[in-house]
Amino acid sequence: MPNQHKPLPPEDVIRAPLIKYYNLSLKDEDIAEHLKTHYDTTQYGCSAASIRRLRKDWGLLKTRAQKHTPDTIRPYVVEIKKKFPNRGISTIRKNLALEYGIRASELTVKKLLKEIEPEAMKQRKGKKFHRTKFYAAGINDCWAQDQHDKWGPRFGLWLHNSIDPFIGFNNWLRVWWTNKNPRLIVKYYLDACRELGGIPMFSQSDPGNENNGVANAQTIMRQMLDLTLVGTLQHRWKTKKNNVKSEANWSVMRGDLAPGLEDLFELGVQNGWYDVGNPIEYLVFRWIAIPFVQIQLDLWVQLRNQTKPRADKHKITPHGIPALLRAKPEFYNLHDFKVSVPTEIFDKMEAEFAPPDHEVFQLVPPEFDHWANIYYAEMGQPKVTHDTFWNVYCQLLSYFNRVPDIEAELHIPLSSLNETTERIDDEHINILSDQQPLRRVADPRAGASSQMVAGSSQASSASEGAGILYGVAEYGNFPSSDEEGSGGEESSSDDDDGASKASGEDDMD
Repeated sequence: MPNQHKPLPPEDVIRAPLIKYYNLSLKDEDIAEHLKTHYDTTQYGCSAASIRRLRKDWGLLKTRAQKHTPDTIRPYVVEIKKKFPNRGISTIRKNLALEYGIRASELTVKKLLKEIEPEAMKQRKGKKFHRTKFYAAGINDCWAQDQHDKWGPRFGLWLHNSIDPFIGFNNWLRVWWTNKNPRLIVKYYLDACRELGGIPMFSQSDPGNENNGVANAQTIMRQMLDLTLVGTLQHRWKTKKNNVKSEANWSVMRGDLAPGLEDLFELGVQNGWYDVGNPIEYLVFRWIAIPFVQIQLDLWVQLRNQTKPRADKHKITPHGIPALLRAKPEFYNLHDFKVSVPTEIFDKMEAEFAPPDHEVFQLVPPEFDHWANIYYAEMGQPKVTHDTFWNVYCQLLSYFNRVPDIEAELHIPLSSLNETTERIDDEHINILSDQQPLRRVADPRAGASSQMVAGSSQASSASEGAGILYGVAEYGNFPSSDEEGSGGEESSSDDDDGASKASGEDDMD
């Protein structure tokens, strides 16, 4: 009798996507479903049992099969806690899986944390959300952006973030020596749009000159592609702390990522190694710290975008891995409002609003960068890590301090550094004139259909929730870290590789 099953797809076709979905901690059944978009299903087939067999052959083991104990994960968890002192059980498990390929059960991580930080485990209990409703229509309906200034006065580092509130996908999280120049912010926006291949229906921010470039570029591109929008601003201004998802995202970052970096930088300030008011120290710090911090931010964004958030019964928007929701909206029966944009339009917007030769895009003045690279090469180009950061900084600073009159000798304009920074910060982009804001013509909470039309600013401010109602997400002040134990954390009931399930041992789904 002939074989009733279709042959497996070629390994070179499914290996890379299978590993990708495995790294996202999907169940074998879900991996099998997602893989169908990577091969011809009329010719081939790949069931969950086949996925399980392939994983074993390729050494892609799940939680119980890896058989980790508190002792085997200890060095990795200690390294994670050094960078993220407030990180709790759930996020540590995700961190272990994404960064080290380690699948450890909740119980295993919990036992270790109780051993190495019992007091912190007690403090992590019982934290609650302060919930605020946010209305979103679908993926790329709206991008909310916001700046974060808490590191600026102390360390000279300024942050900026954009997120898709519907799925919680971070479009960017960037650090620079300013976040007040509108040309810098519009460059962040255009880079993210280029990667997506399009723009959202709306952009959103708090009022402020630094956001005018994004508002203008978003509006111009939407109007170029849809003439019916001419005369309407395609950007929403949120006042009175109503940019809720951006504020919530900062709250998560402040509790998880920020403490480790703040402790590191505070060490240099307290020891007198670094003074943000000293031009040469500030430039050395800037030259080392900004690329270093950006790497940490990129890793944090990857973790946030590629892991499913904890289960939340209050949310009726999609609950899943943000990166997958964005990449495969049809798989989750979602609507993507992305507006496709040709590359030449992005080029036009960049030339107008964010010309590459603008000085805001220079990490440090060119003369300083020239000598910093020479000195760093003489040092042997040591790797910058949490452990080596201040050693590298102090060594590089010593090279500059050896020069008797550094400003004259190296042609570095230190005396005018503050003036230059202030001038760049004060650069202004006027918002497009004669553009009407958008308002909602029906209240979605009453169950009526809604659409966006041009209207007065008074009408717009009275009804700031823009977009067709698709679902309601509740956002607010997140706990600074994961609660102890499961605390509502979603767990998989999948028996890993056919093994029996021990009490307290669960697989990462």
